[in-house]
Amino acid sequence: MRSPEFELINPVTKPNLETIRELQQKRFIKDGSPLWWSTDYAPDAREYVPFDEFRERLVYLGECSTTRRNLYFGSNDENLMPREVYLYPGPKVPISLLNLEVESHNLPFLVTARPYHRNELLSTPFSRFLFEHPLESLPDYVQDGGIIDLPNHFYPHIRGLFAGTRGNHFFWYLTHATTFWEEFGKPIKNALEKKNLGFIGFYDSPMFGDRSYAEVWDELAEKPQLVDQKRPTWVDFPHSEVSAEEFIKGYQKTDQDLLVFYPLRLPDFEDTLPLVITTKTHQASNLRSPVVLGIYAENGLAGYCRKAGILRIKDKQLAEVISETISSDFGISVDAVLFTPQKGRPKYERLSGYE
Repeated sequence: MRSPEFELINPVTKPNLETIRELQQKRFIKDGSPLWWSTDYAPDAREYVPFDEFRERLVYLGECSTTRRNLYFGSNDENLMPREVYLYPGPKVPISLLNLEVESHNLPFLVTARPYHRNELLSTPFSRFLFEHPLESLPDYVQDGGIIDLPNHFYPHIRGLFAGTRGNHFFWYLTHATTFWEEFGKPIKNALEKKNLGFIGFYDSPMFGDRSYAEVWDELAEKPQLVDQKRPTWVDFPHSEVSAEEFIKGYQKTDQDLLVFYPLRLPDFEDTLPLVITTKTHQASNLRSPVVLGIYAENGLAGYCRKAGILRIKDKQLAEVISETISSDFGISVDAVLFTPQKGRPKYERLSGYE
């Protein structure tokens, strides 16, 4: 069901496929399928907030000394940085959209900030600074010369290039705007300065490859009858990773096989399920028709203990529900593969919930 806040989003802010492809070719944004945030994701409550309202909600503390703290790798107290500090009081994670003139394009960016709210004490990584310094105490703390020691994602930042909405999902591409990508980051920063928004920074992903979904792995481990987590797999044919829009519009127009990562919310799951949808099931298949191969997840471990890939669906009802839901969402028939482990040769079936 479509959330009411989606009606507040101007549809012209969504970049067209030609613009997205151009930015990907220039390496300004990440290739492949966009990432997503969902407004109905219970473990990490999020809400759409118009940018003007987002800006008004921010609490300004003035220019403060801050540590350079990465999300997972800690702080460097010897490398202090003065910063115009704005904090978002929460309690939900804001999803806001900001249009900027960049590289001759009017581009929409997803802007957010981790809430400076007591609810965040339950999040990972734990913020000792938030625990020790309630928001109401911060004005006196910084006036006395206190140093703010927070991960960068607590400060307002551009999460990525907004790529549109489907259902309750906001899609966005990681921007290559930091480190080696200053060629694109500089014009974005200039555009922010022109709007007196120079305090808005950029998001640096802590994940290698940008997808992990370890929380999905953990939830599925509690429901072992649904998927095969012993042997995660991957596609065995050349493919091009695309967005849902490119997949829907292009799967019949090209001989190239396509793959899209796509989110699915189901009532019996706390986490959003990242589906892997392709144009065929395996290399030797002669049938080119949209199909869900399974759910992508990683176990969060490293080295020889790491497991990651497509978790094949073992439960017939789950496969049928996934097929029915995605077919309705995409407006085309999308099957789902049912995997039955058995001695000798495993069994694979295409199931359809599409009417």
